[in-house]
Amino acid sequence: MMDEMQGKGMACPPATGDITLNLKNRGRAIEAAMYGPENPALPNTAFWRDMAKEWEVSPEDAKMSRCGNCGAFNRSEEMLQCIAKGLGPEGDPWATIEAGDLGYCEIFDFKCASSRTCRAWIAEDEEVEDEDEGEEYKPSSNAAAEGEEYED
Repeated sequence: MMDEMQGKGMACPPATGDITLNLKNRGRAIEAAMYGPENPALPNTAFWRDMAKEWEVSPEDAKMSRCGNCGAFNRSEEMLQCIAKGLGPEGDPWATIEAGDLGYCEIFDFKCASSRTCRAWIAEDEEVEDEDEGEEYKPSSNAAAEGEEYED
């Protein structure tokens, strides 16, 4: 069952309310695109060196490309409502969202922390080709809401 996003006729992405699906999709981002670092508060020198090599930039420049400024990172009010609802009434879902500066990755369909990154990082106005479909991917606030799930 998918909930409507703030009455706008858009369904919340399934991974915002299904922890198993969210973890599966996050695992896919880790495996396929080096999602990380695991703990962004640490220096993570090896991780940033690897990302710098991947992008052919310095580690300092690589650190500038984070999920929080990725074109596929969705922190719209509607998406944050979906994430809060999915976290449930236990505790304070808004404190959790703020603590992790959470948003939604529309490439891999999972709740994502703004301080992390992955190889799929894209500039806000950049288009990339979808590997699975051979089509261009342009981030949108409802891409994940259209029922796209990543299956192995």
